Amino acid sequence: MVAFAASGSASAATPCGKRVIDDWYDNGRVDGSYPLRCYDDAIDALPRDVRDYSSAKDDIERALQARLNGRAAPPATSDPTPGGGTSTAGPGAEPEPGTETGEDGSGGSGKPGDDGGVPEAGAGDVDTASSSSVPVPLLVLAGLALLLVAAGSIGYLTRRLQARRLPPSAS
Repeated sequence: MVAFAASGSASAATPCGKRVIDDWYDNGRVDGSYPLRCYDDAIDALPRDVRDYSSAKDDIERALQARLNGRAAPPATSDPTPGGGTSTAGPGAEPEPGTETGEDGSGGSGKPGDDGGVPEAGAGDVDTASSSSVPVPLLVLAGLALLLVAAGSIGYLTRRLQARRLPPSAS
C-alpha cells in the first residue's frame, strides 16, 4: 500500500516545467496545455546545450504565446530527436522525385537477387548543408590552388626549355 502511494506522489512531484520539456522532446512541439508559470519554468530548466543548439526555447515561448492567446499549439520548427527525419511516405506512396525504380517497381535495378533495399555506394542526393559534407568554398579554393600550381609549373618548364634552346654565345 505504501508503494502505491510513493509511486503516485512521484509522478505528481514532477515539476511542471519538466513536463513541458518532456512534451517538447516527444515531437518538437508543446502539445499540452499547462499553467503559465510552467512555460517559464521549462525555459529556465532547459539544459544549456538544448537551449543553445535547438529550437526548444523558441518553441516553448511560442507555445506560451499561443496559450495566452487561446490558440492551438504552433507547429515544430525543428526535430528534437538526434538524426530523426520526418518521412511522409507510407506504404504504397509514390517515390520521391529523383529516385529510380527498377522494372519490377522495387527500387532496385530489376536484376534477380536485387532487393533494392541497400543503396549502392555513391548513390543518393548530396546534402551540402550537412556537418559531414565538404564545404563548397573549400573545394573552390582547392581547385584554384591546383590551377595556380599548374600555371607556375608550366611557366617554370617553359623557361627551362627556352634556356636550352639559346645558342652558345660567341666571345
